[in-house]
Amino acid sequence: MYVQASPGDPEHVARVVQRHWQKILGRIFPEAVVSHLSAFRGGMTPQGELILSHPTRFNKRMTLPGLVVVLRKGPGPLPGDMPLGDNHLYWASRPRMLLENLKRSSTRLGRTAGRAEVEAFLVRVLQASGEEAMNRIRDDAKHLKETLDAAAEFQILNALIGELLGTHAKGALRTAEGHLVARGIPADSGALHRLGRLADALRGTPLPRFTDAAAQDPARTHFAFLEAYFSNYVEGTRFSIEEAEQIALHNQIVVSRPKDSHDLLGVFHLILDLRFRSSLPSPDDILEGLCERHRRMLDRRPEVTPGEFKMTTNFAGQTEFVNPALVRGTLLEGAKQASGVPEGLARAVFYAFLVSEIHPFNDGNGRLSRLLMNAELSRLGLCRIIIPTLYHEQYVDAQRALTRGTDPVPLIHALSRIAKWTTLFDYTDLGDVVRAMTSAHAFEENARQFQLLGPDGVVFA
Repeated sequence: MYVQASPGDPEHVARVVQRHWQKILGRIFPEAVVSHLSAFRGGMTPQGELILSHPTRFNKRMTLPGLVVVLRKGPGPLPGDMPLGDNHLYWASRPRMLLENLKRSSTRLGRTAGRAEVEAFLVRVLQASGEEAMNRIRDDAKHLKETLDAAAEFQILNALIGELLGTHAKGALRTAEGHLVARGIPADSGALHRLGRLADALRGTPLPRFTDAAAQDPARTHFAFLEAYFSNYVEGTRFSIEEAEQIALHNQIVVSRPKDSHDLLGVFHLILDLRFRSSLPSPDDILEGLCERHRRMLDRRPEVTPGEFKMTTNFAGQTEFVNPALVRGTLLEGAKQASGVPEGLARAVFYAFLVSEIHPFNDGNGRLSRLLMNAELSRLGLCRIIIPTLYHEQYVDAQRALTRGTDPVPLIHALSRIAKWTTLFDYTDLGDVVRAMTSAHAFEENARQFQLLGPDGVVFA
């Protein structure tokens, strides 16, 4: 039988500490840096420890409910280390983390990853992000080696990167993955086949052109707010519409949820920023363009490596997305296919599926796919698309029909239908449009209990 833990229950206290460890440790050890194996593993080590570096408070071990903190001697925040919100705590940069994890562990607990794991990590970086990212790691590590007292570790790192890039003599690599890594950028043939099916269908399907329903302020700002609200809500960043309005339109960050607040702001600002609102990266610049948008969208979440392609395969239910080693090539080839799709709604549908099908980042792929979709529409002065909560399940089912069954028709129909629905509302007054969308069941979640209506109260078909 399940018994809910009371606030005084040790398990409850441990969960609270684990949920708020950044804020707690920032108060206890301000200017400390999550480092060594903790930075490498993304937080807690396999031994249940969280390792911090601090220049004056070190060689300490603190046990809290649900958390063991290990303090190691090391510099405070260095260039590239990322602040964890406003908590006065930092996350080691990738070059710093690699140098620290090449050091020998001084205990049997193994508080560094070691050479083999660092090499495997570098292989994944090369496959996911290419040679430029590897050279950037090497250059940044070179500037950090003296401060970290890691000259010997830098020599190892330099040799590993050099051999992986083919610029150094052989002998540094130790793993099979390192020896077998290819320097090309292969693509996922299955994903490209599905993208090709979608492109063919879009070329053969006449689609409507809906004029922008919110071209001028204040309607444009209100539309951007609702677009950002729904796009975040369906991905799990859930606020009431009133809370979200305070965050986006009045910059009132929810103190207990600063990262979620900035997630909403990140999408909202990208929608309004003319550099991103109405322009798409060219096929040659698709990698850099996506990374820049992702970095701006999730810059308060270092744990999801904003602006960096994923290094492990991600899943949604039984759907396995493109392997990290194939992400760059698939994006490049997919973007080339996009240029052969008719401009407007057809190309917007293609870009939405391109990003969602590849899932190139650890997080934020759905939001990013919709931003690219709508950028194509804004580029041509067409109405952007809002996908309300009640419609999200139908939209995902349509994507799944193409991903699993190679049938593009449901996706084209689903986005064409909701594009029309979006144009039916007047966005001039925010209160009025929120009330109208509420009456239309846009904010509901149960598609078996509610039907999406138009602003006239009639079932939208």
